[in-house]
Amino acid sequence: MTLASRCDGGLVQTKGPGARSMRNLPVMNARPGTTARLLVGALIATVTLLASPAPAATPATTYATQTFKATNQERDERDLIVLRKNKCLQRFANAQARKMAEEGQLSHQSLTRIQKRCGMGHVGENVAFGYPTGTATVAAWMKSPMHRANILFPKFRLMAISARKAEGQWWVAQVFGRKG
Repeated sequence: MTLASRCDGGLVQTKGPGARSMRNLPVMNARPGTTARLLVGALIATVTLLASPAPAATPATTYATQTFKATNQERDERDLIVLRKNKCLQRFANAQARKMAEEGQLSHQSLTRIQKRCGMGHVGENVAFGYPTGTATVAAWMKSPMHRANILFPKFRLMAISARKAEGQWWVAQVFGRKG
């Protein structure tokens, strides 16, 4: 079986707040051993909260997470700012991945529309299909000069990724942006 994979030429248009410190608060009028019981109780409650099962990730979420992490790894290795998620860009990534999967055709969307609706000064998009994992998709994009330029564009600060599977193939849309 031959798996077709392709990525189309990418498009581009043109330290956080200080950490809070924890402080020790005295326990007033406590009987001996009370503090220890309170700490053990708090620890048990914390472990119970941390051990609660998270919702199961879907294959599409896993694929998108791999793509997001691999993209930021490429940026981090070159001392570029890692990108953050953005809800507005995510809506456009979701719509584009869904459209490509439904139509079975790789295509780009209007970047001007994304700029206006999301209030972005810079936007870009990478699309691909047929790669088995998000990591493989980013590896392919990094071999393409236009996709690589989008991933490593120093002005981008935000990113959204969506992956959809249709007829056994993954369709991926990656949208970049920067406010302003």
